[in-house]
Amino acid sequence: MNMKSGISNLLICLMSLKGEQVSCSTLDMEYLKFNKVPENNVLEIAALKNEMVFLQDRVAQLEKYVDSSGTGVLIEDRTGGTKYTNHILKKRAAVRRRGIQRREVAFQASLTRESATFKLYDTIIFNNVITNIGHAYNKHTGIFTAPVSGTYTFNTNIVSEKGHYVEASIEVNDIVTVSAISDHRISPDGEYFTTWDQGNAVAILRLNRGDKVSVSVQWPQGSHVIHGVGKSSFSGCLLRSHERR
Repeated sequence: MNMKSGISNLLICLMSLKGEQVSCSTLDMEYLKFNKVPENNVLEIAALKNEMVFLQDRVAQLEKYVDSSGTGVLIEDRTGGTKYTNHILKKRAAVRRRGIQRREVAFQASLTRESATFKLYDTIIFNNVITNIGHAYNKHTGIFTAPVSGTYTFNTNIVSEKGHYVEASIEVNDIVTVSAISDHRISPDGEYFTTWDQGNAVAILRLNRGDKVSVSVQWPQGSHVIHGVGKSSFSGCLLRSHERR
């Protein structure tokens, strides 16, 4: 038996914490080099025992690099210290979850009046608040004010009264984005159209904190009557915040 084969047999017997055989290539072979191979069997055995003690210490050190779950490995940072990667990832995930919960914004409001009259450029006030998570929608002004910067989606449904035509638009800071049209005017033969016409508009907008979103009448001139009782509504929600905690 020579020193090289003895060490190889010793390495083969070592097992990792997961019950898998440790590959010789994964160990630091620098420590397995000897300046001189002893010819005497007694010296060879002593050397092997010393090497076994070293390898046992080495395994104990490697054990510290794996946490109890087996998923978090200690890595060396730039300062020479170590840290558990899985602990960091879990902490970051928890922060993200908490951030999303604190930034939940959603609202839905409808028009309760059966017939509400508006003029050109009037803001349509949807007075019946169904949902107002984050309290960003004002039922007295009909305006939604973004509480955080982020990506939002908004939707409006408009139903005009018989004999009227309404073009209502979702505005951001008084700038028109998209429009919904509801046409319930008298037909050429003098009769009302028999079906209700509901206009719908959806906007996905990137807003800054404090931006104001509303629905207003944009065309035509004159007075226009919108049919309410839940058939005309305005809603929106925050899809994703762009702000850091």
